[in-house]
Amino acid sequence: MAKAHLARTFDDLRFGRGLDVEKLWPMVSGIQASITRHPGAIMAVTRLKDRHEYTYAHSVAVCGLMIGLARQMGLDPAKHHEIGMAGLLHDIGKARVPTMLLDKPGPLTSEEKMMMRDHARLGYESLMSGDEVLNANQRLTSIVLDACLHHHERLDGSGYPDNQRGEHISLYARMVAICDTYDVATSARVYKSASSPAEALDLMVNSPGRFDPEILSAFSALIGIFPVGSMVRLRSDRLAVVLESPDDEATSPPVCPFFCIQTRQQLPWRRSPPGVDPIIGIELPSRWNLPVWAETRAAILAHFEGNLPLE
Repeated sequence: MAKAHLARTFDDLRFGRGLDVEKLWPMVSGIQASITRHPGAIMAVTRLKDRHEYTYAHSVAVCGLMIGLARQMGLDPAKHHEIGMAGLLHDIGKARVPTMLLDKPGPLTSEEKMMMRDHARLGYESLMSGDEVLNANQRLTSIVLDACLHHHERLDGSGYPDNQRGEHISLYARMVAICDTYDVATSARVYKSASSPAEALDLMVNSPGRFDPEILSAFSALIGIFPVGSMVRLRSDRLAVVLESPDDEATSPPVCPFFCIQTRQQLPWRRSPPGVDPIIGIELPSRWNLPVWAETRAAILAHFEGNLPLE
């Protein structure tokens, strides 16, 4: 329902009919209520996107992720609603970007990249202009407006549109930056396949100076203690890949050990059930300099789907 409603909202803006923000608040309330009833449900929503409805589903997913992250960070519950709206409208400027550019299967030219980057400012301007928006402007707080304009800013100043740095970037824009990047990475598009949750977290963790580490830590906890595909270290001094994220065994999921740290040898792939060899922590792939790590992880996860034998 939210995707269909948001599609109409984008069309209204695309064809010059303005934006009726008041109609969006009940939708955010519904998403917020759903997350309150079942906090883990939003993680399933992030995986249920069709390539052709990506823009709308992405905005709904980021709305949910923002509400979940606000809960995880212990932010004032009175602000959760507008934090969700910030996620819902963060990409509204894409309604003013040509559709053929949004779905282009090949790499963008320099000029096209500039047009795409302009969506943040276009969205901000759209929220700040027009009779429909002005009539509802008391409902568009600075949290929503700033997140729309600055969700592509990065702590090291490498983002856009204003090259903001560090604490000059608002807390909420830093939150949207992480939720947006995660959902983009884990979504299949016409020009790329979807990354796993672990690969998406790897991308952000291994981009020092770009994302707020404290917010990223809270987001990692929201996604799951040990996301599927994570590299973990076992008590036996083996490296393993997390195979599942069962709700009832969040701290001890099934894994596949693949590398012995002491002997520096690859191991045969076997499924180790929960609790047999406890996990002592998540490991960064960059620390071990393993060749073709991404390919190895993908192969292990694919092989597990073919029913690996138990240890």
